[in-house]
Amino acid sequence: MRLDDPPYPRWVVLQLLEACNLRCAMCYEWGATGAYHASSEPASLDLEIAKRVISDCLPAHPTFELFGGEPLLYPGIWDVLRLITDGGCEVAFPSNGTLVERHVEGLVECRATRLWVSLDGPQSINDAQRGPGVFARVMRGLELLAAEKRRRKSDVPEVGICCVVTPDNHRHIEELFLHTLDLSRIARVSVELQSFATPDQYRDYATLLRERFEVATAPVARAYVREPAAFAAIERQAVADQMEHVRQACAERGVQFSSQPRTFAPSDLDAYLRGDATAIPEARRRCALAWACAEISARGEVSTCHTFYDLSLGNVYQEPLLAIWRGEPARRWRARLREGLLPICTACCRYYQ
Repeated sequence: MRLDDPPYPRWVVLQLLEACNLRCAMCYEWGATGAYHASSEPASLDLEIAKRVISDCLPAHPTFELFGGEPLLYPGIWDVLRLITDGGCEVAFPSNGTLVERHVEGLVECRATRLWVSLDGPQSINDAQRGPGVFARVMRGLELLAAEKRRRKSDVPEVGICCVVTPDNHRHIEELFLHTLDLSRIARVSVELQSFATPDQYRDYATLLRERFEVATAPVARAYVREPAAFAAIERQAVADQMEHVRQACAERGVQFSSQPRTFAPSDLDAYLRGDATAIPEARRRCALAWACAEISARGEVSTCHTFYDLSLGNVYQEPLLAIWRGEPARRWRARLREGLLPICTACCRYYQ
């Protein structure tokens, strides 16, 4: 192993499955232009493979994150969560929230660190974006989860609410967090402008993969492509004002607030929505995730990038994760990232963390 090779990832993300029970309009997986529509059968990570990956990494006590699709649809999720928490590691995962009401006992019993639940506005706004009846199911689940935590005198899983800002809901951010939800029951709030890549960014990225890494196609990244004109109706000042009001309310109540982008003056939001995120104050020139994060897709492919699975460094069905993590394809990838970011990196949510 070379001296600059990290021996273990400090952050391990398992995409347990591709399947989801919703078809949210803006979703890059199952939305109108989602990457998984072409799949004849959504993939699911073999449970024994998932457990082997976790066990191999436990000596380094990384932070784990589960992903989907909808993670609560994965049949082996409780085995996965118990293995991680029994190993003394933190684990968080997102959910559309519709299955929480079925699984409140399991969620508290397994002692998962954090559950991120997606809500995009009050009932009518949320359901227009995520489907009829979704809001009511999510709210029932959160109520039952809070009751189960009280019954067991447990403070986990802590609950975070994630709101994706789109042209359809951008006037209702404050209404959701300050007039619909009870912030006293929420530990974290994340308000995120929709991730997207411009056609030019995608073209340059696909060219780089083809010429530098012999990757012929990039279907996952293609699902992110949007013309900036699609976001023209979003009122920048209105979004900035609402985000600031929510941030202040969270600060007053001890709720952790995060946003994408982190700075949200109207000019910053405008740059982001015009596809020019490099113009905002938090613009980055480097990404450290290739030295810190291993992500395993539901098909077993390993990458260091949460958003784009198009470049695989190896497959855990064929060799152990740590061999892939320390292998030559990973070194080539890290060498490229030392040169600077990729054309599409500003479309990745990790860019803003």
